[in-house]
Amino acid sequence: MHLSRIRIENFRNFSALDVDLSGNVVVVGENRVGKSNLLFALRLIFDPALPDSARMLGLADFWDGIEERDAGTKIVVSVEIKEFENDMDVLALLTDFRLDDDAHTARLTYEFRPKPELEHDPAAAEDYEFICYGGESEAKEFGYRLRQRIGLDVLPALRDAEGDLAVWRRSPLRPLIEDAFREIDREQLDEIAEAIGETTGKIKEFDEVKKLEENIGDLFASMSGPRQDVKPRLGFSPIDPTRLYRNVQLLIDEGERGIGDASLGSANLVFLTLKTLAINKMIDDDARDHTFLAIEEPEAHLHPHLQRSVYRKVFEKVDADTPLSVFLTTHSPHIASVAPLRSILLLKDTEDDGTVGRSTTAINLTEAEVDDLARYLDVTRAEMLFARGVILVEGDAERFLIPAFAETINTPLDHLGITVCSVAGTNFVPYVKLLSGLGIPFSVVTDWDPRPGTAKPLGFNRSIKIVATMERIATGNAPDELVEALKAMNDYDAFAGECEAYGVFTNTKTLEVDLFEDGFAAAAIAALREPPTTAARTALLDAWENDPADLDEEKYLAIIEAVGKGRFAQRLVAHMGNEQPPAYIRDAIRFVADRV
Repeated sequence: MHLSRIRIENFRNFSALDVDLSGNVVVVGENRVGKSNLLFALRLIFDPALPDSARMLGLADFWDGIEERDAGTKIVVSVEIKEFENDMDVLALLTDFRLDDDAHTARLTYEFRPKPELEHDPAAAEDYEFICYGGESEAKEFGYRLRQRIGLDVLPALRDAEGDLAVWRRSPLRPLIEDAFREIDREQLDEIAEAIGETTGKIKEFDEVKKLEENIGDLFASMSGPRQDVKPRLGFSPIDPTRLYRNVQLLIDEGERGIGDASLGSANLVFLTLKTLAINKMIDDDARDHTFLAIEEPEAHLHPHLQRSVYRKVFEKVDADTPLSVFLTTHSPHIASVAPLRSILLLKDTEDDGTVGRSTTAINLTEAEVDDLARYLDVTRAEMLFARGVILVEGDAERFLIPAFAETINTPLDHLGITVCSVAGTNFVPYVKLLSGLGIPFSVVTDWDPRPGTAKPLGFNRSIKIVATMERIATGNAPDELVEALKAMNDYDAFAGECEAYGVFTNTKTLEVDLFEDGFAAAAIAALREPPTTAARTALLDAWENDPADLDEEKYLAIIEAVGKGRFAQRLVAHMGNEQPPAYIRDAIRFVADRV
């Protein structure tokens, strides 16, 4: 089973959140956008450890954009669940909560609303009540029994893994140890307890220990008086055979050190391991049918490589057929890079409508495009999921140059939260679909790539394909008329203008040639003179320096290929002054900057 939809109305950051989901969920978004509030909304429905007193919300929990509350103003949290029919236990729990027109979907709803008998507009928390019901009828209420069987466990962002492991009541090691000791014979435990008592008792036979015990006892007695004297003594914890297992500790480094000596990251990882085992144990013991494990900021104190390794394994083990679902909130592109593509939920703040959500589940991607994005959504490209805006480019050369050009026009990209993302080629369409579906402003910078002796440059059809994709997403209709109109255009300047309205920007040839011809000849030649070089290359560079109009584009590009486009771009940045960028790059930067 899995959550297929979350709907939240009038709760904290959320005015009207409504997103489709397809399994595990990885929530990304800026600080203060409501990621923790989203988890708390789910706790209102699923968390068995949350007391009903905490489900009684307050006036401060209403969305700030509500100007006046009346009898119809309420907080609603609703989830829909799919793929639950194969588990007979879950089916038994949810069968009465199925939708009237869709028997394959169950709905659970929490409402915080004015009391029905109220004769005036609600003005205080006492004027409200909450109800949890399933399906489409308030008569079908649910409570602790459902939460016990389908529960939510939360590992908060500011968790003290070491502290929780040290406290027996909170430790995820407790149920595992208790279960392991349950079948051990009582007589064997009695023998061990007696042996431990004899051994630890010998510690008190040392004169130094006796003297310390006597000093503590005398001072306490003199301070408390005889009626309050608890007669303190030194020793180990009383050895109760039935509680012997409570003295078992988790050690590290093959038993050489306690968990307190572990790093914060290792302690968090140990805690996650034990928590997962404890959840699996509950499921095996038929104490839980399905668990939603919510982890806030799972990257805490973990090295990037460990982040990817751990959570790649987590996602591999959890799918719709397992009784465990994972719900993460993260700021880490390392975790996002290994998350299933369809699991991403992006939260964004809006000026008038509170926080809105966009899910990759709802994006119309082909399986080939999903595979393509999943394969290439490495850490660098995963950063775009956290960006306020994105500039899509063909390769490393643009990725290095555009941030430098942005500085020259006083539009620093990092300050604006804009990422330059290389698609390592010219297949922009999957990225265009992804960014459009997530509502992230973007532009596309691509070469015109003229082909001598042919009618249309490569950039012509490429631009049409990108524009058509964007028009189809924006309108939901086939963009046949737009495509035909663009194909019929012979005025390339007019064509470029039409494409730029959609955020697609092209040059007149290729990046390196356009830069040479647009005021960067001296910087390009200086970059190509850096060693290692050859006499033949030096002769060509001398000739082009004397007469830039004499540039042999084919030989020029061959030299750059030999150097490497990315390395050439890095060297070029070092030799640039305050030259203004080419117009198409300037406009691509401003297109995104004006929309973030």
